[in-house]
Amino acid sequence: MEPEIKWHGTASIEMKNQSGRILFDPFVPLRGSTVSVSIEDYEGINDIFITHGHLDHIVSIPALFQRNPNIRIHCTQTPYKTLVKKGIPESNLVQITFGSEMSVHNFKLKAYHGKHAILPGPSRQRISYMLNSPARGNLSFIIKENCLCREKGETVFYEIEAEGKRISLMGSLNLREEIDYPTGSDLLILPYSGWEDNYPPAVKSIERLKPKRILLDHYDDTFPPVTQPVDLSLILQKYEGRIKAMQLNQTEII
Repeated sequence: MEPEIKWHGTASIEMKNQSGRILFDPFVPLRGSTVSVSIEDYEGINDIFITHGHLDHIVSIPALFQRNPNIRIHCTQTPYKTLVKKGIPESNLVQITFGSEMSVHNFKLKAYHGKHAILPGPSRQRISYMLNSPARGNLSFIIKENCLCREKGETVFYEIEAEGKRISLMGSLNLREEIDYPTGSDLLILPYSGWEDNYPPAVKSIERLKPKRILLDHYDDTFPPVTQPVDLSLILQKYEGRIKAMQLNQTEII
């Protein structure tokens, strides 16, 4: 069986092979999003890998734990501590460090030190948009969780092997200059978000990593009014023939 990938919105990536399923960064969109994902879409997955501790990567974990107390969450120190504060037992948490290698359901994973995108600062236009958005009721929740759910320089870049295929999964749209990341993977999963202009850092990452194929994720509006759908036209045009925007809940064969 060729490995399969399914996108559940934001950075939520499910991978499946003949031995089982693993999940990255599960998140249930907030009210007002155009993305239709529910907690039930993650049913039956026991192993969850976190790329970093921001709210759209970990805030849905307690709800998943309530439904499935057997889940194992693999994460670095900062999200580990945050999830403990949110009531996740330490027995359900597996702390990883950069350089960690794991094997789960015949997926072999290695954690590299990634880097988070440089988020744009507040502007009058951006603040006005959020305060006048129909989804402005989400702001108090987002502000509270943003204070609690920190990244602290711990973004993970995962290299995954399954059934003879190599997948590179970026936790955010940035790379560290000093890290020797693996190149030439069969597939790069690239989060197209986080910058004022995502195009230059995306091109820089793709040219450095040299993947055979690219799938874009994290370009949607899962926590409005902070997020809005992202224009993908430039990046799709530049790499036409080897790049694709992931579509919600559709299965991709690696």
